[in-house]
Amino acid sequence: MSAIMKNMFQWVLILILFSFQSHNFGFRVLHNAAFGVGESIEFKVHYGFVTAGYGSARVLPYIEMIKGRAVYHVIGRGKSASGFDWFFKVRDEFHSYIDVEAIAPLKYTKDQQEGDYNKKDIAIFDHEKKIIETPKGNLAMEEYTQDLLSMMYYARCLDFKNAPVGQSFPISFYLDDEITSISFLVVAREIISTELGKFRAIKIHPQVVADRVFKDKDAVTLWVTDDNNLLPLRIQADLVVGSIKADITKVSNLKNTMEAAIK
Repeated sequence: MSAIMKNMFQWVLILILFSFQSHNFGFRVLHNAAFGVGESIEFKVHYGFVTAGYGSARVLPYIEMIKGRAVYHVIGRGKSASGFDWFFKVRDEFHSYIDVEAIAPLKYTKDQQEGDYNKKDIAIFDHEKKIIETPKGNLAMEEYTQDLLSMMYYARCLDFKNAPVGQSFPISFYLDDEITSISFLVVAREIISTELGKFRAIKIHPQVVADRVFKDKDAVTLWVTDDNNLLPLRIQADLVVGSIKADITKVSNLKNTMEAAIK
C-alpha cells in the first residue's frame, strides 16, 4: 500500500508542476525587420508656414536589461525653435524601454515642459499581470499596451507594406494616466517629397477623436516609407486652429537600405 501511495503522490506532484508550467507567462516574439540599435531620426516641425520646432527619436547604440529582459532604450525629444520660444516654449523628453523580442514597453518616462504646463510621469508595464504601475496607482491594461513613444516603433513592425487600402491596425497605448485605443488606417500609396528626397510612401490615418483639438477623426495623417524600414517621413495634424506638420530632415543607421527612395 505504501508503494501505491508513493506512486500516487509522485503523479499528483507531476500534475501540479505541469499545471503551473502550463500557466507560466511567455512574452510574444514579434518579428522586427524595421529598426535596430543606433537608429536616429530628426524632424522639423512647422506650424502653418512657420518653423516652430524640432524633434528627434533615437535608439541608443546598445542593448540594456530590465528584469532579465533585453530592451531597446529609445529617447524622443521635442523643442521649440528659438524664435518660437517667446510664443510657446517647448522642452519635452520621453524615454521608452522596449522589449527586444516582444516590441512592447517595460518602462516609460516623460518630462514635458510646454509653456506654463509641466508634467513628469513614469510607468512600469507588467504584461503578465496586465497592469501599468504609475505614481497615481495601477491601471488595468490590455496585454502589450504601448506607450506614446514605443507605439511608433511597434507600428513599424506591423505589415503595412502588404496591407491593402482600407485595412486597419488597432493599437492600445498609455498616455497621461489613461489608456487609449487607436487604429492606423491605410488610405493610399503615393510619392512625397522631403528634404531627404522623393519617396514611395504609405499614407495612413491614425484615427483620432474629434474634439477641441482635432477637426475630425481623419485629422492626423502619417506617411511612412513603402519598404522594410517603414520610416516615418511626415506627420500632419489639421487642428481646429491651424495645422502642424513634422517633416523628416535627417536619418542615420537604418537597418535596411532605403528601397523606397526615388533617384
